[in-house]
Amino acid sequence: MGKDGKPAYVDYIVKLPQRSLEEFCRWVYRFMDNAQFIYPQYLAEKHQESASALLARYHAPENQRHSY
Repeated sequence: MGKDGKPAYVDYIVKLPQRSLEEFCRWVYRFMDNAQFIYPQYLAEKHQESASALLARYHAPENQRHSY
């Protein structure tokens, strides 16, 4: 528990069919700064790559940023 009496973190263990993993990843990415994949390894690596790409986007020089 945190100092405020609320849970400091929540562990989720979710068994999903392969076809649902992409949608689940998008849901997790909504909480990018508060989420961490631990297992399976390939999802942990994919999450790390997405976080790195996001960081690179905001640290890119102004003339290299994409505008949408």
